[in-house]
Amino acid sequence: MGMNSETIQKMTEDFIQYVWRFRLLNPELKTVTGETISVLHPGEPNRNGGPDFFNARLRIGPTTWAGNVEVHRKSSDWFRHGHDGDRSYDNVILHVVGTHDAEVTTTGTKPVPVVEIPGNLPERVYRMYLRLLSSTLFVPCENLLSEKQAEPFRFWAPALAVERLEEKAGRINHLLEQSQGNWEEAFYISMAFSFGLRANAQPFELLARSLPLRLLYRYANNRLALEALLYGQAGLLPGESCEEYPEQLNGLYKAYRNKYSLVPLNDGQWKFLRMRPSSFPTVRISQFAAILHRQEPLFGESLSDRSTHDWRGFFAVRASEYWDTHFTFERISVCRKKVLGERSAELILINTVAPFLFLNGLKMSVPGLREKAVTMLEELPAEEDKLVSRWKLLGFPVENAMQTQALKQLKSHYCDRKRCLDCRIGAVLLR
Repeated sequence: MGMNSETIQKMTEDFIQYVWRFRLLNPELKTVTGETISVLHPGEPNRNGGPDFFNARLRIGPTTWAGNVEVHRKSSDWFRHGHDGDRSYDNVILHVVGTHDAEVTTTGTKPVPVVEIPGNLPERVYRMYLRLLSSTLFVPCENLLSEKQAEPFRFWAPALAVERLEEKAGRINHLLEQSQGNWEEAFYISMAFSFGLRANAQPFELLARSLPLRLLYRYANNRLALEALLYGQAGLLPGESCEEYPEQLNGLYKAYRNKYSLVPLNDGQWKFLRMRPSSFPTVRISQFAAILHRQEPLFGESLSDRSTHDWRGFFAVRASEYWDTHFTFERISVCRKKVLGERSAELILINTVAPFLFLNGLKMSVPGLREKAVTMLEELPAEEDKLVSRWKLLGFPVENAMQTQALKQLKSHYCDRKRCLDCRIGAVLLR
């Protein structure tokens, strides 16, 4: 059964380019005039202006041709795009189209041979593509996957993880520009964002932006002063308290607020509902202060010397003693030291430290730093969340953070956008 007109109308130019590039058409092609074509080489994809494929080699009838190949949904797009008056298309030796609706010529009125996809493409290939595009599953190919088809991911994962690092590095670079090239300040703000986890990332970043690092460093040797500035700016301090610790914080913050003309955040921005108490922003802020209290460079010259193990130690902090018996101000809880959990520290390494290493290696040309960022992800355990669990159920390898970051990139930038033609797993299914 051939393709119906509705199916042909859905055929995209990207799909036509794909089947031409990877030789998914029938081995013996026919032009619309009945000439036989043998593809000796489909040509090299052209990402710039001009024909879609350069340096193709074709045998059309008894003659071997070398030149370029142009792809369109319809033959008439040749004229719509002005190729008939563009000399850079004079060396096109074949026009590959979804629908042939017009004879095309070069600037010298030379006819261009045309191959129409319907009739030259195995129907199962296009049916599979339509099935992927119309899927509403977690990933388009979810009910088509087997262990064999998931295997290409293992080899693709490092490249996907680098894609994700590049994307995060781009956001960090914007932050670096806002900080006038101050790596410490940019790292401090990015670290604050990661400290807030998903629920409180935004208010944590706003808190950091409202308190420049140079101001906090003035009080780095005084943890109570650091916490007064952070809790006060966060808008989380109680008005009056019968407890000594919050009263001390209140007194200190009032003095700092007047001295530095500080404007606190609205406390309504912070999320407490449906969170583990150990992840409450009240606890997190004290742990954040503990890192600043160490008076170690956040992102200094020792950067390239710190191993993943060293970075884990850098984030091995606990909230101050008051929080041993509290999760929020003035509400006593069972006594328990509030140490920043290993999983939380690992997320900071994944979302802040590794991208900073990658960007620093890129911008400063420091040998090995980009590779070190990928190695860090490989050395960290796999993330644990709903998305990763779904991939695991589908039989994908989930052995370390490099692979889970790759899976997140695959889902958000390929599956969700139906970029099956750019996906190595989609390639297995289509071919």
